[in-house]
Amino acid sequence: MTTSSESTAASSAPYAPSEPHCGVRVVDVRVSNFRSLENIEADLGDLTVLIGANNSGKTSFLDALYAAIGASRKPVGLDDIRLAPAEALPPKTREITIDVRIRPVDTTGTMIDSFPGGSYWTSLWGPGIIQDPKDDFKEFVAFRTTLAWSAGKGDYALRREFLKEWRPFAEWLKLPAPTEKKSVTIDQIEPIALHYIDAKRDLEDDLRKQGSFWRRLTEDLGLSEDEVAEIESELTGLNQQIVSKSVVLQHLKTSLAEMQKVVSSDSAGIDITPVSRKFRDMTKGVDVSFATTGSQTFPLARHGMGTRSLASLLVFKAFASWRSTQVEALANQIHTFLALEEPESHLHPQAQRSLFSHIKSMPGQRVVSTHSPYFAGQAELDDLRLFKKRGGDTYITKLDLSGMNADVIRKLRHTVIESRGDLLFARAVVFFEGQTEERALPVWAEKYWGSSIHELGLSFASVNGTDYYPYLVLADQLEIPWYVLADGEPVPLTKLNDAIKNLRRLEAAKCENVVIIPDGRNFELQLLAEDYLPQIEAALDEAHGVTDFLTAYISKHDGESRGKGKGVRDYSKADGRQLAAIDALKTMKTRVAVPLATAICSMVDPARRFPSKIAELFEAISKDQGLAKDPEA
Repeated sequence: MTTSSESTAASSAPYAPSEPHCGVRVVDVRVSNFRSLENIEADLGDLTVLIGANNSGKTSFLDALYAAIGASRKPVGLDDIRLAPAEALPPKTREITIDVRIRPVDTTGTMIDSFPGGSYWTSLWGPGIIQDPKDDFKEFVAFRTTLAWSAGKGDYALRREFLKEWRPFAEWLKLPAPTEKKSVTIDQIEPIALHYIDAKRDLEDDLRKQGSFWRRLTEDLGLSEDEVAEIESELTGLNQQIVSKSVVLQHLKTSLAEMQKVVSSDSAGIDITPVSRKFRDMTKGVDVSFATTGSQTFPLARHGMGTRSLASLLVFKAFASWRSTQVEALANQIHTFLALEEPESHLHPQAQRSLFSHIKSMPGQRVVSTHSPYFAGQAELDDLRLFKKRGGDTYITKLDLSGMNADVIRKLRHTVIESRGDLLFARAVVFFEGQTEERALPVWAEKYWGSSIHELGLSFASVNGTDYYPYLVLADQLEIPWYVLADGEPVPLTKLNDAIKNLRRLEAAKCENVVIIPDGRNFELQLLAEDYLPQIEAALDEAHGVTDFLTAYISKHDGESRGKGKGVRDYSKADGRQLAAIDALKTMKTRVAVPLATAICSMVDPARRFPSKIAELFEAISKDQGLAKDPEA
């Protein structure tokens, strides 16, 4: 059986799910002593996007959540227990603890105070539903999953119990939590069970693998017994027709008939069936083909991993939607809950952007980990959870939008996140104002540390003039280390001071992570003040492919008006050549920046290769981030 589809792009119109919200949402997850997760808490929404560097704990979090309420039982054991530095084995007293809290929601997905009386969920969880006296007696259900050493069994044992209270995070592990004596059953978890699709997904494998979403969805195609019998009769006739017309198959049948002489004289003979006779076997050999407009159709096995990975996600989308429809027809309820690891794997940037709309339209609740700035850049700001490490242990940060006005939120989304999503994944960020810095600083950084900023995990970002605050508040709230190289001109410096005061109630000059160019100068004037005019002239020559460009520039523009009320260009006075250099740079900063930085980095005297304020900035970054200056710099 072959299913073909033709599509011009992955960015088809988003699917709008018709299923209403199913009445519950997983709102909080706490994890202790699971791999690198010593003690963390994450609140979840309908769509939660986990971001962070490799090995920051995102996959461990998804695995811990799956261990607690997964749709199947993924083994959890000794190897999952957190090891402290220098430990070879964890002490027997160390336990994995995973708490999951669930709250009721209405048909629009809005949180409500209590589970409706007589609802499916009240009958499912019964006395496990608790009123919170510290939160106006709002109702919730909470499961605790624990992996602890059992002396009686001589092994680690997993148990699941209902919690009787939800303590503040600072207190959740201090004392044994009161729990229901009766264990949580599989039947009580199954309606909210988490389905986990990891980064190794491949529809070509799913078509053959028992228990995959494809196989579960196609086990029953919805045909009646009479329809199946009719199809199987036609299949028998088709097999007979193929064999009767094929001399090769007839030859094989004749040869195989020799088995009768060896095995049994009363055997019924040999039958060759090139096509499955049983309808149930046909779905096991199903194939999916895909083609773009005007191209040849190929089975998925011959497509790249990007197409196969995307197809696997869309099959789950179909499975979730179909499952919701079927369960509702039986007057039951489910909470479709999906954990998805790196959905952008193998997809080009535009497809990564398009993929977001497909995942957002999936029914139910979704938790997605990603390394894609294109994907993360489309998420709502309060849906982002940044995983970071401190001393080997994971912690989580998020944006608090409650104190921000609408203009700041708009700039955060459209100016910062959508255009510079790479900042979310940076080890540290350097902010500045001008175009020269944006092109030149990475050149100096590579010379200083002997590696590119990308290899070091650093992001260098212009703040689009002097609008520092949206950039600084993003980095500050997400606890991304940030630095500023600021021009000393009065207006930009005032705006920088205002932004930093809003964050930290400090003057910019008192922040060790802020380097300010002195005496009211900008970046280019500071280079002239440090006697880099020969290097500026060399960069102008290289950018224009000529020799002695500045002399020709002076000859052409000396005496020209600077505009109404601004006087004329006078390059004949003592500092005229420096003034001409500044004027020439103004019109071609991006062209000259890289040649200029390269010329200065190439100077014979190592002490002159880094202008003073750039050296000061890099020294501060090195100290904070544990980076060493390249001995050859």
